[in-house]
Amino acid sequence: MIRAAGIIGAGLGSRLANSHPGIPKPLVELGGRPLVCWVLDGLREAGINSVTLLHNSSGDAIPGVLRAAFPDFDFRFLRADTASSWESFRLVASSLAETEERFLMSTVDVVAPPGEVRRFAQRAAEADAALALTRFVEDEKPLWADCDQDGFVDALGEDATVRETVTCGLYALSRAVAGNLKSPDAYARLRNFWTELVRSRTPVLGIVLSDTVDLDRPEDFKAARALIAETAKRNHA
Repeated sequence: MIRAAGIIGAGLGSRLANSHPGIPKPLVELGGRPLVCWVLDGLREAGINSVTLLHNSSGDAIPGVLRAAFPDFDFRFLRADTASSWESFRLVASSLAETEERFLMSTVDVVAPPGEVRRFAQRAAEADAALALTRFVEDEKPLWADCDQDGFVDALGEDATVRETVTCGLYALSRAVAGNLKSPDAYARLRNFWTELVRSRTPVLGIVLSDTVDLDRPEDFKAARALIAETAKRNHA
């Protein structure tokens, strides 16, 4: 079982700056709760209670909020103003690889049914690298992913031709892969790392989840609230 996870919460959240001025993205409210709390719900459902979270210099309130909301979690907080999503991912992954054989990684803005996060963690437990995928496409610039008949990703981004699924902000890595990550300035964006990893023929398991929402823009809130309501309805049926 995977018992630890990292959350990347150091982004500027520029597309939410007008609708949520002065609020760090992890603490932007969704359904009356900070956005990051929905991510932590999914990790808890997956059996994870050890979390490393990266926030930037505007997010100093985050540790206190989360320790109060999730007293049962073992938190480690990293503080850095990183230059890219890749640098953020690398920093958190390298930190987790110091103690964990395998671990999950999540962006702070992915809204997914907790049961689907659990299923992803279970299937990724034996993989050296895994990507969560969804057929629900509402991103401005989706990262398309094609998988082979065994469920491994064989093309990403511009290399993808089938284009039935996209990545959705959940990842898994082993220490073996995380121990060979390139320098912080090796890639402009996190997607470039994953594209190169697939091109190198490193086995990357693609795990298709149900609908998820990447909450980047004000217009994404409607879809996220609908997903939360539908998940709650199914859980109480």
